Amino acid sequence: MDNIGIVIPAAGQGRRMGKSINKQFLNLLGKPILYHTIKSFLDWGKAAEIVVVLNSEEFHHFNDKIKRLFSNMNTRIITADGGKSRKESVYNGIKSFSRDLEYVMIHDGARPLITIDLIESTYQAVKKFKAVSCGVKVKDTIKIVDESFSRKTLNRDSLRAIQTPQAFKTDLIISAHENYLKETALDDASLVEELGKEVYIINGDYNNLKITTAEDLKPAEMILKERN
Repeated sequence: MDNIGIVIPAAGQGRRMGKSINKQFLNLLGKPILYHTIKSFLDWGKAAEIVVVLNSEEFHHFNDKIKRLFSNMNTRIITADGGKSRKESVYNGIKSFSRDLEYVMIHDGARPLITIDLIESTYQAVKKFKAVSCGVKVKDTIKIVDESFSRKTLNRDSLRAIQTPQAFKTDLIISAHENYLKETALDDASLVEELGKEVYIINGDYNNLKITTAEDLKPAEMILKERN
């Protein structure tokens, strides 16, 4: 195992899903969404530890329904309490590792279609560039709209739809979190950018969907079926 830890923020309520439970506990091909996310990193096999960030009242459900399914794996899986914002939740996760690790990789719990190839590409890139995110080229024409009128059309060749995983040298991402005083942030890469540091963008995966609404479940199941 290498000197990298994985933080999986999964404390969001997912209100847009319209369900009474955390969306990441909803089933995808008979297993919770969060199960598929964690399994990808376990199958990768290089993580020293995995920290899953949840609301504290969900710890028992997670341990009973998901963590026990990985009882035969060597990678240590621990839980951390979520905060008031994603930023706070991720920072809680980073501080929960049981030992010092050189790198941290952060991946949304609601992105269960992450591939081992993308994880490995992110890891190799962070060892070279210290701060890495992944993204896909924007297919649609993007316009800036004000009061329902188009004000500017952007050059989509330079635009990327940003995904996770994102990976960082541990001391860099800790410094970024500690120096960013606002409560919310778009993502962890933006915190590093606020420090004046560069973030290298690798190619993401159009199938690396984030499960946000109920409509996202069907295409996610289709992708998983094709892989299996």
